Amino acid sequence: MKFKSAKFYDLYAKPQIYAANALMQTLKDYRQNFDDIYEIGAGSGVLTRLIMENLSYENLLLNDLYESEFMSKFSTQIGDITQLKIKNKQDLIISSSVFQWINALENLADKLKFSLKSGGILAFSIFIDGTLKELSSFTNQSLEYKNLDQLKAIFSKNFEILNAQESQIKLKFNNLKELLTHLKHTGVNNIKGEFKLTKSSYEALNSHFNDDFSLSYKFAILILKN
Repeated sequence: MKFKSAKFYDLYAKPQIYAANALMQTLKDYRQNFDDIYEIGAGSGVLTRLIMENLSYENLLLNDLYESEFMSKFSTQIGDITQLKIKNKQDLIISSSVFQWINALENLADKLKFSLKSGGILAFSIFIDGTLKELSSFTNQSLEYKNLDQLKAIFSKNFEILNAQESQIKLKFNNLKELLTHLKHTGVNNIKGEFKLTKSSYEALNSHFNDDFSLSYKFAILILKN
């Protein structure tokens, strides 16, 4: 999502905010003091604010594909994290609600291992299989979400797993228009692009929800040690 134009993201991004808070609370059980922190996918600053409020650190470096207005006040490294060389060795690499967009997580895990200091922490939340199942059951399309066991298998090759857990949040809406507005402003729709919303498909989708306009968000939290 281009956060320069995502004016209402924080208003609608309840699952992302919930996941970021859960990530931070889990991380604090293991460590709260760091030298260098690198955040992947800082965007509008949902997780960044939590970092500033809850952790002690010397340096904070923010990454995203695009520089948001929020990020302009910080040191940044702009670009695709799968292509960038992360500056210096980090004490903590942290990310929330971003890794589900990255297909080659194995390659990213390798990169992050060598971007962390010995004993450094990788902490992230990621939306997993079961997210937006109410929508994908209609469109027959979905992002290629991993499940928790797959994530543990990928990251255990490079890291010691301190914590790996999953959780779910369910949102309820008054009608389909509210539901679709939520998806529009958060940039998450579970659709790869082949499904187009027309008048007839809108009516069919409305019937599909059968007056229960709910969306499930399932996410995992992993705290890993290098």
